[in-house]
Amino acid sequence: MADKREDRHASSWPSLVPAMAACVDAMGSEGFDEALLDLLRRAVRIEQCMIFAYDSSDEIDCLLAANERQPRVAGRLAQLYADGLFRQDPNYQRLRQLIDDKGKLAATELTTMQPEAMSPAYQSHLFAFPDLVDKVSLTIPGQDSIYYLNLYCGVTAGPFTKDDLACLDGLAPLLASLIRRHYGSTRPLSQRPSAQETAVLTPLSERERQLCLYLLRGHTLKTAAAELDIALSTAETYRKRAYAKLGVPSKARLVALCRPS
Repeated sequence: MADKREDRHASSWPSLVPAMAACVDAMGSEGFDEALLDLLRRAVRIEQCMIFAYDSSDEIDCLLAANERQPRVAGRLAQLYADGLFRQDPNYQRLRQLIDDKGKLAATELTTMQPEAMSPAYQSHLFAFPDLVDKVSLTIPGQDSIYYLNLYCGVTAGPFTKDDLACLDGLAPLLASLIRRHYGSTRPLSQRPSAQETAVLTPLSERERQLCLYLLRGHTLKTAAAELDIALSTAETYRKRAYAKLGVPSKARLVALCRPS
């Protein structure tokens, strides 16, 4: 299977430059996610991509969940992970350590899959379907959050090769900068609430509703707080109150409630 992946590996730095430039151009816009996915698919033929933000509140926010063949599956897996399964991730203790150390990290860390450290339940939930066979993670320090980029390949392409890992290692500084700048920057609400969002968020106070809308638009708690010009601790209070009123334990559930598939 690995040989088949070697044959299909077409990434070379000159061929990736246009996709890199597209990512830079798309920073801060709604087209960034697709530009980033295009770069990653060209570079290492990924089957699935997820980006999470982990902060000191011991919660994980899903910023991006994408599977080209089975998009709904990616959303469900991200929801399971963000709702608490992330605590079974072998890399979880490293994330906590980085937060405890105030995110200090000399460089982005590239970590390959550790199947021997995964519980059977964790493997069953996140890898049995949709036939994912390998995972590589990039741990990216931010000012108040740790960004966690998870890349998966499936049975068709086979596990990541040495060339794939070398390519990702070379791309890591660029990916880290792009992700920090896009997801860590403040962005205005450029999209009006949908009818579903309006209906779901009706029980909330105005500030709680605004915070939830920022979270639904891809903001982390930190950048939402900056947009609302409130302290991070105040934003945490609004989030807790909003989630309690709506009966949701996480951002993933909030997204599912406002955008049912």
